[in-house]
Amino acid sequence: MPNHKAGLPIWGGAQRVLNRRFEFNEFFSNPKVLKRLLRLFLALIFALFTFIFSEIIPDLPPFNRNFIRLFVTLWFGLVGYSIFPDIAKAITLTTLNLINALVTRVSTEVMDQLVRLPHNSNPFPQVFPQHAQIGGVSMSQPMILDTSAIIDGRILDIAKTGFLYGTILVPSSILAELQQVADSADYLKRSRGRKGFEIIEELKKVKGLRVEVWDKEIAAKQVDDKLIKLAKNINGRIITTDYNLNRVASVSNVVVLNVNELANAVKTVAIPGEQLKIKVLHIGKDPNQGVGYLQDGTMVVVEDGASLVGQEIKTEVTRLLQVPAGKMIFTKKS
Repeated sequence: MPNHKAGLPIWGGAQRVLNRRFEFNEFFSNPKVLKRLLRLFLALIFALFTFIFSEIIPDLPPFNRNFIRLFVTLWFGLVGYSIFPDIAKAITLTTLNLINALVTRVSTEVMDQLVRLPHNSNPFPQVFPQHAQIGGVSMSQPMILDTSAIIDGRILDIAKTGFLYGTILVPSSILAELQQVADSADYLKRSRGRKGFEIIEELKKVKGLRVEVWDKEIAAKQVDDKLIKLAKNINGRIITTDYNLNRVASVSNVVVLNVNELANAVKTVAIPGEQLKIKVLHIGKDPNQGVGYLQDGTMVVVEDGASLVGQEIKTEVTRLLQVPAGKMIFTKKS
């Protein structure tokens, strides 16, 4: 039969070893004990370095050189023991700051890379997905420039204010039409056409904009029809000053950004009874009316102002009239 009693002393010894090991681990896992040990370790380092470098200390009567070395070593050991909390705190704060900076930098880089990735939820292939990002510039609903908006030139000033951002497409058919204007025999048209090419180059320099030439052929006869069809295919918006193109595109459910409508929207708002200082420049449609303009180009009609042409007068606003070309302000001499 097996002797169970013989195994009891071995089991008891093993149990005592495990208990002592547990007590040893518990002792060193105590924060207070660990802190004291680290303070003692730092004190020992301070004392050791001081003892080594104290070799250069000479005898200073009536004190013996060895006595001075011992005193300086103990003193620096106490210094190391006492300043440990401050050093530990500084090391902890520095480490946390470095970790925080590293995590912030890594997370920022990851987010930037994720934002730059193209996202295409449409199963049909598209050259410009609705929510793609290229070079940090949004490709959602790209804007398509019409010849009239390029020649008009105000689109550049609007872009520089930051109201426009994303991708601007210039179809090759628009460039061909602009080239015809630039090659015109008429000096004024030729100057406007060449100015249009300069505006396109300036738009490329505007921060937040990406100007691209759309060189794919669009199956349509008229330039306006090509613009509307392109806008439908890529979910784009047409920028124009052409009134007829604006109407046709709106009927075709294409978003239009009309520069003229924007200009009218930001013109000065006058209230009946408000005083305006106007210089009468010429006679209006009615022979009794004089016509002047505000700084933003708003037409001001002065009743019974025909005889005041060339004079700057004070007027009072009587009524406002909204017309397709913009707002008209009617006034009388005050």
